[in-house]
Amino acid sequence: MTSHSRPYTGRVIGVHDVSADTRKITVEIEGRQRLPFGAGQYMQLSVEGFEQRPFSIASAPHEPLLEFHIKNSGRGLSAHIAEALQPGQPITLEGPLGESHWKPAEEDAPVRPLLMLAGGLGIAPLKSIITACLHGRTHPPVHLYWGVRTAAQLYLDDFFRDLAKKNPRFSYIPVLSDETDAAGHRAGLIGHAVAEDFETLAGFSIYMAGPGAMIDATVPLLLHKGVEEDYIFSDSFGV
Repeated sequence: MTSHSRPYTGRVIGVHDVSADTRKITVEIEGRQRLPFGAGQYMQLSVEGFEQRPFSIASAPHEPLLEFHIKNSGRGLSAHIAEALQPGQPITLEGPLGESHWKPAEEDAPVRPLLMLAGGLGIAPLKSIITACLHGRTHPPVHLYWGVRTAAQLYLDDFFRDLAKKNPRFSYIPVLSDETDAAGHRAGLIGHAVAEDFETLAGFSIYMAGPGAMIDATVPLLLHKGVEEDYIFSDSFGV
């Protein structure tokens, strides 16, 4: 999909605390415009008095409102959004941006299973991709591994568990790096969990989002399992 970056004026529709340090905001573009974007892309957000910052779009292109997950960094725009932003307030958006967005298979092309690897807040763009993919009449198998430190950080745990119940071709595996005895969760790092679960990743398309260290440590494991480098799409997040 080709999309063109441009500025938009929006209005905050909803603000919800989803974890101790993360807020979900929903935004409507002026005139109820629909933003043409690829699932997995991001926007530059800004409000008066604060420098703009990039945030991934967590909603899918077919959904009427834009959704963003904002982690409070303790300063600047993210702190303002997490601590002070209210429904009804204006917000400026510029985009969409980013090349690591979902690229649906062309007609008659081989169907490639999708492997989604999220570290922390990297779950936001992958939620967009998963929602878009599962919205289709037919879709390939989709496997999501979400790595966080503790179970308290799995703020979309119920969402993905419900999705897995409704979609037999979607699987969800949360992985905790700092908890070894949390019931219903894997322990360790997502790269090791994937290596244990798949004998080969040849023929997969892989989307990754999260801290750069996680991506750097995981890519060699994926290549060792046979995935083609051209089918690894990734974005790094400094959170």
